[in-house]
Amino acid sequence: MPKKWTCNLTGFLGHLFFFQLLIISPHCYAKELSKSVNSFGVPGIIDMPTAGSFSDGELGFTYSKHGPNLRNTITFQALPRVTGAFRYSGVGDRNLLFINSGYSNWDRSFDLRVDLLKQNKYLPDLTVGLQDFIGTGMYSGEYLVASKSFLNKVRFTAGLGWGRLSTRSENIITNTGPRNNTTSSLGGTLNYNRFFRGDVATFGGIEYQTPLKKLKIKAELSSDDYSRDRYLSMYTVQNQYNYGAEYKLNEAIDVSAYYLNEKEMGLRIKISADPKKSNPGNFMEPVPQPFYSFPFSKEELEKDYIEEIRESLKQEKISLVASKQDVKNQIIIIEHSHYSTHTQAIGRTLRIMSRYVPLGYNEFTVVISEIGVPIVEITLDRNELASIIDAPNAELITHKISKIKSAKKIYYNSNDKIRSNLNFDWSIYPYHRLHLFDPNKPLYYDLGPRIKTSFAPKPGLIFLASIEKSLISSFDEINRGPKGGLPKVRTNLRNYLNVLDERIEYLTAGSYFKLSDQIYGRITAGYLEPMFAGISSELLYAPINQNYAIGAEINAVKGREFRQLFGFREISGMPRLNGHISGYFDTGFYHYNSQIDFGKYLAGDNGATLTLSRNFPNGWRVGGFFSLTDASFSEFGEGSFDKGIFMRIPFNSILPYETTGGIHETIKPIQGDGGARVIVPYRLYDMVHDKSKNSLDNNWAKIWR
Repeated sequence: MPKKWTCNLTGFLGHLFFFQLLIISPHCYAKELSKSVNSFGVPGIIDMPTAGSFSDGELGFTYSKHGPNLRNTITFQALPRVTGAFRYSGVGDRNLLFINSGYSNWDRSFDLRVDLLKQNKYLPDLTVGLQDFIGTGMYSGEYLVASKSFLNKVRFTAGLGWGRLSTRSENIITNTGPRNNTTSSLGGTLNYNRFFRGDVATFGGIEYQTPLKKLKIKAELSSDDYSRDRYLSMYTVQNQYNYGAEYKLNEAIDVSAYYLNEKEMGLRIKISADPKKSNPGNFMEPVPQPFYSFPFSKEELEKDYIEEIRESLKQEKISLVASKQDVKNQIIIIEHSHYSTHTQAIGRTLRIMSRYVPLGYNEFTVVISEIGVPIVEITLDRNELASIIDAPNAELITHKISKIKSAKKIYYNSNDKIRSNLNFDWSIYPYHRLHLFDPNKPLYYDLGPRIKTSFAPKPGLIFLASIEKSLISSFDEINRGPKGGLPKVRTNLRNYLNVLDERIEYLTAGSYFKLSDQIYGRITAGYLEPMFAGISSELLYAPINQNYAIGAEINAVKGREFRQLFGFREISGMPRLNGHISGYFDTGFYHYNSQIDFGKYLAGDNGATLTLSRNFPNGWRVGGFFSLTDASFSEFGEGSFDKGIFMRIPFNSILPYETTGGIHETIKPIQGDGGARVIVPYRLYDMVHDKSKNSLDNNWAKIWR
């Protein structure tokens, strides 16, 4: 028998025996070891993947480096059994292409993993994975892998790999048909025609938890010989065995060192956070007032009770917009920008009402508004509240007796003369901007102060302004220009980013109103964003008690001058009008929201955008989007179509007090002109959805905090 076949048969029989070991060893089952990540940033050993997932919802960043291979990966545990990853890699040390950046080439890639089985007493974790399944496919490969832990000390892994994971000839055991390795030179396309085709190779490994609780050691048999990188890299692999050690610094950070090819040292660092557990508490927040069964009498008050309520709410950082007495119902309309959840503002308002509202009013109604527009109405019986407020399950009972519905279009005969003087607001704070994925220099940065002002002279009318000034910046070095065959509505971004002097980010006047209890309207005019000015109008049908909404928007815009002050410029071929019809759906499934927009984009292309995001109750948000329009891939240029991921990290998850602020980042692998929309501050759905019944229900446990 030929030597190659002998090696392959031996390897196959060895892995077959190991698969049997995974299945027939239930008596050794114990708690599963914590998951490591490989150099690609997904659950794995060193280079090879393992089965299983991170904690549901976990968001992580991994940096790994060995030889001329640099990988930066963002991972998200989208569902308990589904993991997604986005990677940006520097590859190669040959004097080619972008070697002045430190690497011969830079590559973007997406991964998707699905757990078919979860480890239990009898069965192992079993995962199927697609590696680099969209784009040019430098790391393209698929795998089916099983892992099982024993005695809470050791985990064995064995798997089958295709594509890049079957390039080591001595590991190949069979072939599943011809594999098409050709891809679009533009990238960004789905490589479905190669999935699980071609040579099939085996790989495996072992991880051992040492007596030092934070230290693991590991070894693997790799099926990747790095031959796919030869045209870029002089890095060669002669040995299929890799070894490594991992040390967990704390719950958020772990580091790993590994030894490859009997000569190469590597380093990996992972930083992660679990949005579901990210809550340091708000111990620096003042304790809420008690709930009063009997309010102060009129003689005990120095002022009118509504004025007393206004001043007490102000101390709680809540603004009283208006009030109304309706038979036996006291209605209070409030607005706030302090608490991370609206239920906290509701609870504190109810406590204050119990202190001052005369006993003749048996019902309390709190209306949450934004920009003076009433959005949601919550009504409770004050006597029922007084009887259950000290119960161990007061939050649950309060929810059962609450009546939640869309706020009225207008509260006639309300007293809106008592609004506080918080209608003018301003702030100055540092900002940051990043410009990523230029292969000549993958990271540009811009830091400086930003001044923001808002002025709301009456309910529904607001003036907004934001001015920036760069202090520390490399944006003036950006030189990548327009591409593709569409009107240059976004790809001339360089000309805007190169400006480091004072500039107007936006300067707008906005009118917000309701046509009925469930239909909202908006008209915004001015300098809408750094690149465009004009008029934007919108209507939204959003019943508070439903999980859907429907909207329509139309915009008339003109390009702003590159200097970003008050001038304009013409953009050849760009239509004056654009707009969309939008559908929104709160799935109720792991807090996922979906949005689909149909219409005309800035460049005149027609199509649709699908957005899916997981909105955690504590303010974290992770999602992605893509747009497909009638613009061809060649017209779009590199990247083929518009797509990206985004995330929001709320400050209240790391600070010991309440705040609505946070960091929001949108990452687009490639900026193109197709599928581009104008950016408008305070779109209606963003203003309304966090006050819907579903959103309030998700945070109801915080109502009395």
